[in-house]
Amino acid sequence: MVFTRHLSLTGLSLLVLVAITCSCGMKKENNLKSWLEENMPGQLVIVENIVDLDPRRLFIHKKETILADAKDSEVQIVVTWSKDEEGLGISKEDITTQLEESRRNTAAARALFADLKSRGLDTFSVAVVDMAAYVLTYQEPTPERRATYAETVLAAITAIPNHPLTSIWIECMEPAEYGTQFKDIIPFGYWRRGDSYHDSNKIMSLDFEWNDEVRLEHLMPHWTCNYNSKRASEQMDAAYQAAAHWASKNIPSPFYLEAEHMIEFSVDETDPLAFRYSFPYFESKPDTTVYGYEETALGHVSVSYQTDQKAFTHFEKVTEE
Repeated sequence: MVFTRHLSLTGLSLLVLVAITCSCGMKKENNLKSWLEENMPGQLVIVENIVDLDPRRLFIHKKETILADAKDSEVQIVVTWSKDEEGLGISKEDITTQLEESRRNTAAARALFADLKSRGLDTFSVAVVDMAAYVLTYQEPTPERRATYAETVLAAITAIPNHPLTSIWIECMEPAEYGTQFKDIIPFGYWRRGDSYHDSNKIMSLDFEWNDEVRLEHLMPHWTCNYNSKRASEQMDAAYQAAAHWASKNIPSPFYLEAEHMIEFSVDETDPLAFRYSFPYFESKPDTTVYGYEETALGHVSVSYQTDQKAFTHFEKVTEE
């Protein structure tokens, strides 16, 4: 009897286990891929999830994902969703609306690209996002090329009848990056990736608000170099050497010019095409592991790197008050 009862309990346990397993297997996966398969089958492809490193968002259970039209990979949207919400907190209607808008923007970008190409522009990519047009170029941004870029883009935008484009961005990128991320058209997801790729590879830029009265001579003084670029970082060692050489002749010894800590850099306020570097100096080499060592700095030695002239200029010593 005991043996029979034991078998019955075992059999009952197995039935419960099988039921639970089947129930779990039949339960729908609460993720974006499953939602797309059920609600918009074959229409969209997941490109990538956007990584948000902001610690304030660690406790917000929402994700952002870049999606592309399955029939046209340059048509992209970004959706925000949460597995904790009913239907992930998204709707087919909203996604369809975003897709239609992205298709319009992509068509406008293709038309602008073709126009710029016909005007002789080469080695570039284009994006249109609502009222903004972006033209990324991939050649060394010499003064002559910058004038060509500004003149060609301004003429192309002005020639579009009744266009909605008012915010225009021309950005000169590292030539070696041409074609590595996209081709002629910059997909919308590129602007939402969340990494530093764009800023690192942007050399300089010009942005302006378009109207019928804008002329080339109005635009040229507003080209600005990007102090967040790789090029700005790569010039820092050379800037330090130039500053140290100048300091050796202009600051009484003994002193120590710091090369790694408390370095400040920006665009030169008097020259938008120059990087400005500032290095602190002390009586002697400080222990940078000691709290408050910064307060012992005597001042800073600053120097600018002019990107067109490729020369260090405007040396200056600023003492702490």
